[in-house]
Amino acid sequence: MTSVTAVPSRREAWERATNVPMLLLAVLFLGVYAWYVLDTGASPHLDTWLARVDLVIWAAFAGDFLVRIALSRDRWRFLRTHPLELLIVLVPPFRPLRLVRAALLMLGTLNRTRLTRFRLSIYVGTSSVLVILLCSLAFFDAEYGAPEAKIQNYGDALWWASVTVTTVGYGDYYPVTPEGRLVALLLMTFGIGLIGFAIGTTTSWVFDQLKAVEASTDEAERQLGTLLDEVRALRAEVAELRGAPEANSQPATADPRPTG
Repeated sequence: MTSVTAVPSRREAWERATNVPMLLLAVLFLGVYAWYVLDTGASPHLDTWLARVDLVIWAAFAGDFLVRIALSRDRWRFLRTHPLELLIVLVPPFRPLRLVRAALLMLGTLNRTRLTRFRLSIYVGTSSVLVILLCSLAFFDAEYGAPEAKIQNYGDALWWASVTVTTVGYGDYYPVTPEGRLVALLLMTFGIGLIGFAIGTTTSWVFDQLKAVEASTDEAERQLGTLLDEVRALRAEVAELRGAPEANSQPATADPRPTG
């Protein structure tokens, strides 16, 4: 029988062709956003340039999303099953929302590929790193230079994000501004979700491995039982073959009747 190769739809073909460019745009925005936050001596010109880059990237993702809707066979189903991409278009490119937009751009781009178990593990790991990176940048942006702020450099913000997302919370660094507290709330919420998801995924993988080992053991025991039955049958046949010549080679007894 000849296998029939499924022909991708026009939307799938478009997504395959634009996955890499969209990912590069998301990485570009992340780099520009990090540059803006870490350059504490930034001028108004840099802020204006960042706003223009943000607007261009937002327009590119909005255009891509509209094209994918137009190429979809069931447009309402596409909207229901792609909430991240929809949020990318709906969230306007304003400065207070750059953290949200950066997270949506990266996660939405990664989510465009079909997730197998291996890709799901990569997705969860990448999402965890992105959440820590973005929240540390936003926390540094909100706390640096504020009165009574505990954050003196980006390393402090990154350390705070790492201990907060793992729910350790040493208490050596904490937010003092409303924006910093909001970032902390988002990080704690995402941290609990990501840790729970990672534990659930790992547990599921361990159970699958144990089931596979158990299935292999049962199959090995079944094959061993079949092999033992065959060995017993062969031994019985060998015993019969050994007994048959002995019966045929016994000497004939003389006829006790007298001859006439």
